[in-house]
Amino acid sequence: MSKKKARLKKQLKAPGRRARSRYITLGALTLIVALCLGTVLGFRRDSHGVRAVHALFATPVPPPTIPPPNNPSKEYIYAGGKLIATEEPQPLAAPLNLVANALSGSQVDITWEPSQGADHYQVERTQNITAAYTIVSANVTATSFTDNTVSSGSAYLYRVRAVGSSNFSSPSNVDLATAISFLDDPLTAGSTPVKAQHLTELRQAVDAVRAAANLSAATWTDGALSGVVIKAIHIQELRTNLDQALNALGVTVGQYTDSALSGIAVKKVHVDEIRQRVK
Repeated sequence: MSKKKARLKKQLKAPGRRARSRYITLGALTLIVALCLGTVLGFRRDSHGVRAVHALFATPVPPPTIPPPNNPSKEYIYAGGKLIATEEPQPLAAPLNLVANALSGSQVDITWEPSQGADHYQVERTQNITAAYTIVSANVTATSFTDNTVSSGSAYLYRVRAVGSSNFSSPSNVDLATAISFLDDPLTAGSTPVKAQHLTELRQAVDAVRAAANLSAATWTDGALSGVVIKAIHIQELRTNLDQALNALGVTVGQYTDSALSGIAVKKVHVDEIRQRVK
């Protein structure tokens, strides 16, 4: 064997040469794996003075997604950044039989039946069926609430949700209330004469309900009632225009007294029934 070949063979067998070759091979493999995993690499020297690849730091694992507090549909349990369990909260029943009643032009009273497991209740309202509901009060512990933030002459739609320790119920039924004060309320049969103002107030209330139902204002016979004799057509128009709005809102009401008014004198009950429907 020539001296040149012997020297080359000796160099290839040297520990440093093998180590360098091994580290370069492992380093290349580590670099490929690290790039796939998103790890940032650095270099160090071992006890033989050979450069070796090592991780400086790894891309942090993003924290688990937690549902927003206003929609806690599940409880998520994590350990070490990993989801280990989910727990469905016990569903709450929606409050039943919500009734909204206007006490005046500045006050609306709302009542409902309790929901088992509820910690408190959230009262919501809107002034138009197409608009989102806004929270009037988020922490009502009783099963009644008085809304003192209404505007006189405006109609409102109310609903309530039960709230538990970690979840909300679906909304209750919706009920209507028009913040208005009527003249001579209640009317007294045989004593209180039917006046033009009584019908004017009812027309304002009906138009407010129509606005809540996203309907246009009604057209009335005898637009100005001052000095006009109250007729059956006036009551019939109030009924027709109000019922159209109530149907659009999904509010169910009973039958009117004297469903056919033709040839019938206007009575106290005719006015009272419309008042109660808009209240």
